[in-house]
Amino acid sequence: MNRWVSTTEKKQFLRWFLDNHRLKRTEARMIIEYIVKHPHLLENISFTERVPQNGKAIVISSINSDEPGFEFYYRKRKSDNISHALGELMGSPSDRVYLLIHFHGKMRNHHYTQLVESPALDNIKRYEQFQKYSKEADVVIEKAMLETKKAELRKQIDDALDEMNEPLFKKLVAELNELEQKLA
Repeated sequence: MNRWVSTTEKKQFLRWFLDNHRLKRTEARMIIEYIVKHPHLLENISFTERVPQNGKAIVISSINSDEPGFEFYYRKRKSDNISHALGELMGSPSDRVYLLIHFHGKMRNHHYTQLVESPALDNIKRYEQFQKYSKEADVVIEKAMLETKKAELRKQIDDALDEMNEPLFKKLVAELNELEQKLA
């Protein structure tokens, strides 16, 4: 459901972030630089706004943010040890890592918002897709119901002819004509 983000886009943003913001924990710069230098890690980095329940997450903040300077979440534990996070990145390069970056004006930064996976946005897209499928299914169901009704009317017309019931025959033919107009 998410827009695919290239490693180049991720790398450009992270370099921009390092060039334009001072970090609360200057050692956290090593983490970002390590990620930028390793494209295979960039492929497994997902920018997010919430720490996931499971999996690895790294939180890095600039000095103008109210958030903690560095946090590392792994196996439902929280640590502020940068070397532990770097060791996990080096030891398990194929694991998905969620990256939360806090800086002033981040939600107005177009490059950042393009990178962020947004569960709310995904839910909206899923809902819109569901509505589209629902409407299409309703059309198919309605058409099937009309076809069934048409088959029933034809049988009733045949029965009216067999019984030589002219008023019922005319009434059923009129209903059939209306139904065929709806199907056209």
